[in-house]
Amino acid sequence: MKVSFQYYSEGEDGRDDYRFSSEVQAQEKFESLKAMIEVQFGGCRDAEIVDEPDFFGIIDHATGDWAKVIMSC
Repeated sequence: MKVSFQYYSEGEDGRDDYRFSSEVQAQEKFESLKAMIEVQFGGCRDAEIVDEPDFFGIIDHATGDWAKVIMSC
């Protein structure tokens, strides 16, 4: 299982990939990153949120900043 975290903020972007042999570990990392994204974008009034079982992402339309986490096999 792989969990990918990607973001764009204030003109900078980044990506981190995490690999797990256990689906439970991957799910825990996914949930942890999802919670971190929610905190970071918590005050955004113009945010669009996509929340699926294997994808979570937020984009702030006012600033263009975004973050997402994806879980895949």
